[in-house]
Order: sequence, then C-alpha cells, then structure tokens
Amino acid sequence: MRRTGSIKNLANTEIGRITGRPDYLAVAATGRKWVTPSFILQASPPPPIDYNGDDSEIAAPARVGFTVSKKVGNAVKRSRARRRLKEAARICFPGNAPAEWDYVIIGRAAAIDYPFEKMGADMRWALAKLASNTDLKASNRDRKPAPRPASKR
Repeated sequence: MRRTGSIKNLANTEIGRITGRPDYLAVAATGRKWVTPSFILQASPPPPIDYNGDDSEIAAPARVGFTVSKKVGNAVKRSRARRRLKEAARICFPGNAPAEWDYVIIGRAAAIDYPFEKMGADMRWALAKLASNTDLKASNRDRKPAPRPASKR
C-alpha cells in the first residue's frame, strides 16, 4: 500500500545536512556534547572570523547529521529512531540552532519509544545549553599536578 500526503523532511527547512565522514569526525573532535535519554547532541561552533565591516555576507544555516549505531537494534529499530530524531530536528532546529554551527545527533535506544514531546523539549534544551557554553568544563591544565609520593628505597 502506498502512502499519500506530503513528505516531511529537512529539505523544506533552512537546515543544512552533514553527509561526509570528515564533517562528522570534525564535530566529534570538538568534544562539545549534551547527553539526553534518547540522543546525544554533539556540536561544533563556527570558526572565528575577522570582521572587516562588510555586512554583505549572510550566515550559513546550521547543519545537522544523524547516526544510530547497531547497539540500538536491528535495521527497523534504527530507522525508526533516525526518523523520529529527524522529525524532532525539523521542528526544533529552526529558531533554536545558531547559524553556522554543525551538529551531530547520535540516536540512543530510548529514541525508539521516547515520548515525542519530551524528545523535542530535550532537543531545544540541549541546543540552548550548547550555544551558551554550559557544556564546557573548567580546564584542568592550569592546576599543578599532585605531588608524587616518595618511593621507599
């Protein structure tokens, strides 16, 4: 049986897509993430640019990529989780995701049957937290290393 009606996907929104492995790896390398019960949202802020006073450049939209591993389940379960995450992103990203950021959404097993309204609320919360740098922890590089105990000779 063929379904009729409009197809809802990210193509009709102002959200870009991440499709290449190097882009996924670049987002993961930043180490910025927010963990929720149904997904993990990784983020990569735009590179700093030198402002030359020219306002003619328009900011590129946020880009998002999706991945669901085999730990979640078989192909049917992974596809269901991915479809639900894509729809949540389609609804939540416009207006909530800062321009020029790259995001990777990693589906977890709970994404299959997690309440959709809660998933959307979690996504908006995660976007806000990542944009406000709440995920960043104080650097431990400035601390002096703990003294080593004296060895007995």
